[in-house]
Amino acid sequence: MRAALAGIRLIEVAAWAFVPSAAAVIADWGADVVKVEHPVTGDPLRGLVTSGLLPGADGINFLMAQIGRNKRSIGIGLAREEGRRILHRLIETADVFLTNYLPPARARLKIDVDDVRAINPRIVYAKGHGQGSRGPDADKGGYDGCSFWARGSVAERLSPPGDFPITQRPAFGDLVSGMFLAGGIAAALLQRERTGETPTVDVSLLGAACWVMSPDLVAAATYGYELPHFVRGMSPNPLVNVYACRDGKHLSLMMLQFERFWPEFARAVGREDWLDDDRFDTAEKRKQAAPWLADEIAVELATLDRAEWEARLRASECIWAPVATPLEVPHDPQVQANGYLADYQDGERRTKVCASPVEFDGAAMTVRSKAPEVGEHTEEVLLAAGFEWDDLARWKAAGVIS
Repeated sequence: MRAALAGIRLIEVAAWAFVPSAAAVIADWGADVVKVEHPVTGDPLRGLVTSGLLPGADGINFLMAQIGRNKRSIGIGLAREEGRRILHRLIETADVFLTNYLPPARARLKIDVDDVRAINPRIVYAKGHGQGSRGPDADKGGYDGCSFWARGSVAERLSPPGDFPITQRPAFGDLVSGMFLAGGIAAALLQRERTGETPTVDVSLLGAACWVMSPDLVAAATYGYELPHFVRGMSPNPLVNVYACRDGKHLSLMMLQFERFWPEFARAVGREDWLDDDRFDTAEKRKQAAPWLADEIAVELATLDRAEWEARLRASECIWAPVATPLEVPHDPQVQANGYLADYQDGERRTKVCASPVEFDGAAMTVRSKAPEVGEHTEEVLLAAGFEWDDLARWKAAGVIS
């Protein structure tokens, strides 16, 4: 099967996780992605694992493994005029130019929209940033922990009321926002093919957070008050809740249609007696008794280990899920059956990365190549672009390329 974006070339002039993650998705869909990095230091994300902030293991930078797969890396010093001329040659044959550089840096390096379109009028120009392309903070940088998680209200909504706001997981907002950016690039390519127009694609971390949090934000804007935080015992539906099992693991119940699922759930957990109890044998009584039922369910589910409840619930029509840890998810039979973690050979080691979640014709994502080292493909890309070995030798000696 031909990959959806086979034949498309994307030039990535970006760092960290948000925008490069969009390029990873485009690469998963079959495009040739060339990542432009500083010839010596590379993408600063490469140093994050060894900085002490995140633990490394066996020499694998897990973030680069996830975001850098299926790409080629070329080291170019864009601060040098020669480096920019090399980049211009690559832009000439590209379909997409992708960056997260802020406006002042784009202007200084001559890689803003007008600069790139002057070289290649048909190129789709895509950019990602923190707070949007307009407004007082448009030119300010932003990481997802601030622009997405904190400023977009995600942290406040997911933290228990009165508690110190919880911190997001690594690259959480980056990867969500990167999917939006990848989708925008694909839509822009379709527009170009249908109309000949070459749109500019723009996604911000804050804008992505507003979309993700739209139920809360729209409710607040419409009604003038905030939806309640989700805390166990406050839900009017005891079948929409998280419960602890005997082994300390948890089950999440998500049966929004309480009346439909109540008999099924009671039978699944072996408590048919709940159905005949005259304290809540009608819909109105059950509504009034919701807090008591939540407590009763909590007591019942605490009598067995989670695996035992899973076996019982799996045989029912109930809607539920284990509250899984990252060590448990790879063993989930659905994750395995659908190839949501791709397994590939990295030298002498087997390595796993998470697949981007879009499938075409039922085919799971495959890893064509591991995340590259800094400038690993510099010679390959530049020779294919028409440069000579003498050019490469001269630029290497001058520190323009790696």
